[in-house]
Amino acid sequence: MDKNILIEDFSQFNQIALIIEKNFYEEGKFEVLFSYEKRPSIKDFRTNEKIRNEYFDNIIHILKDEYPFTVSSRYQRILEIKKSPNVVGIINLNIDGILTLNNSQNVIDLEGNINWVYCSTCGMDKSMESVVKNQDDITCISCRSNILKPSMPFKGQDIAQWDLRDSWMLLNKCDNLTILVADQISPMTYSFIEIVRKRNKEIYIVDQSGEKYENMDSNMMNLNFINYSLDNFLDIMLESLNNKII
Repeated sequence: MDKNILIEDFSQFNQIALIIEKNFYEEGKFEVLFSYEKRPSIKDFRTNEKIRNEYFDNIIHILKDEYPFTVSSRYQRILEIKKSPNVVGIINLNIDGILTLNNSQNVIDLEGNINWVYCSTCGMDKSMESVVKNQDDITCISCRSNILKPSMPFKGQDIAQWDLRDSWMLLNKCDNLTILVADQISPMTYSFIEIVRKRNKEIYIVDQSGEKYENMDSNMMNLNFINYSLDNFLDIMLESLNNKII
């Protein structure tokens, strides 16, 4: 699609929702290091002190030299884009939590956020950076008994229902869904595409990999495949929203 056409299109949308697919930040470094398959079961984490301590030791070893997380040029563009009132929300499928750290408004970390630990009993939370750098106690200081857990689903847990609810509400509200794909579309995003498609809203899939999605009907009237690099597309989006960024 021609750049000028894209700029004109995005200038006409009033309620844009973004989905940021996995591996958006540093080629998915944290998605690999903290993949679902490498997480313990929630039962083992709660009941087995050895497994729990080994998991936190591994987190500290991986993250001790990472903080503070660098805001990549891609995320810098996203942070600028989300200043526009035309962007009503972002569903982020990456677990780095960088957007939330820098401006949490209208950001849904659907797959979790490695930057926080929380108590499932009282809701108290604490930054992972504090745990990693200061060797903070992982027992909840409020409950005095429950163990703080990284804010992402372990084996045996589902995605938080309130995050799913907020995602559905966002998709119902938007007039355009734009999906930023680093390498592939996740099953969750496919289900979101169905929700938006049934409501006859415009869908833009920006995929720099050139992947062929044979299980999607490319002839659907409201489905648009954009073969641009993510960086170039974000620049185009910034240009189209430039006069609407607060």
